[in-house]
Amino acid sequence: MITANDLDGIYAVNTVSDYDGPLKKQSDGQTEIIDGKTYRVDNAGCVWNSTFEWVDDTKTQVKMTSVADPKNANTDFLLTRPDGTPTSDKVTYETTLNVMRKDDKVQMTGSINYGSETVILTMRKN
Repeated sequence: MITANDLDGIYAVNTVSDYDGPLKKQSDGQTEIIDGKTYRVDNAGCVWNSTFEWVDDTKTQVKMTSVADPKNANTDFLLTRPDGTPTSDKVTYETTLNVMRKDDKVQMTGSINYGSETVILTMRKN
């Protein structure tokens, strides 16, 4: 069984999106979970603060809440509102991630539905 401390560590963050708009999605990168929280700056300079909370007693799912702040991101980087329009404002994303483990490897995967966009998120513990 996975414990809270098992989530602590450095993760590769990869996304796949069905977004078909004018903006280039640049949210992949690396993050470190410490005590169920992360702070990271992605490849575009957008700041992400996330929390991870267990949602089941068997510890196979976590609720992830991420706040993205593009205030100091690259000049060509914007987030999107639920209606798909670009924004330089903070955006909050929430989802439930499935947690899988093999020996000391941990992977969390899930879908973020935001407006008409679906993002498949995969986080792999290095």
